[in-house]
Amino acid sequence: MTGSREIHLVRRPKGVPVPEDFAVVPATVAATGDGEVRIETLIMSVDPYMRPRLNADQALDTPLLGGGIGRIVESRNPRYAEGQLVKHWAGFRETFISNGQGLAPLERDPALPLSVYMHALGGTGITAYGGLLDIGKLKDAEQVFVSTAGGAVGSVVAQIAKLKGCYVVGSTGSDDKAQWLREEAGLDAVINYKTQNLATALEAATPKGIDVYFENVGGGHLDAALPRMNTYGRIPVCGMISTYNGGGEGVTGLFNMIY
Repeated sequence: MTGSREIHLVRRPKGVPVPEDFAVVPATVAATGDGEVRIETLIMSVDPYMRPRLNADQALDTPLLGGGIGRIVESRNPRYAEGQLVKHWAGFRETFISNGQGLAPLERDPALPLSVYMHALGGTGITAYGGLLDIGKLKDAEQVFVSTAGGAVGSVVAQIAKLKGCYVVGSTGSDDKAQWLREEAGLDAVINYKTQNLATALEAATPKGIDVYFENVGGGHLDAALPRMNTYGRIPVCGMISTYNGGGEGVTGLFNMIY
């Protein structure tokens, strides 16, 4: 038997989750049986998609659902070797037993930090790539607006757009992220929607309109973007985080979708 820890949801959040909604719970891990592996989690990913699940889908007093990367510390399964890195969806658990189902072996480039495999080289990167290029049909040198451009998906979207020679405007909710987006990510314009009037700032930042708006927020962001959309503009919808904590802002400018 091995000791472990898990992060459980212990009550349904009301609005923005607070620490009291969760608990770190001690757990016991059974001995590794035939065909099984014991995995030590090295890194977990906390993502916006998790918030709606806390309302109903996530059972109380169970480990939070989410993706992670772990190392196999003991193997009695011929498909996996001790020391091997794997991606898993076993939830927020420090150590656990798996029969090997649902594990994805990870071939890591030692020059890259492990976290990048949960970000740009993981699900968020695939979401950004598919949403912007397959759904958004982005062309070279277009005008792009990315909401929450400092987030996991948004930051990758912005970088792909810059690589294609686009003019990129991003929104974010903090001065630190705004500085990073300007100085490190190289965005052409950045709006702090908490300190600036979003609609006014977006109008000033997009003199040539918007060809692709990558939607992560909804509500006021969508309302601000719609009047700036160019004819035949595209809006790939990745998320609506303004509604995830309950309520949300209504959209009043849908008539701007009609040409």
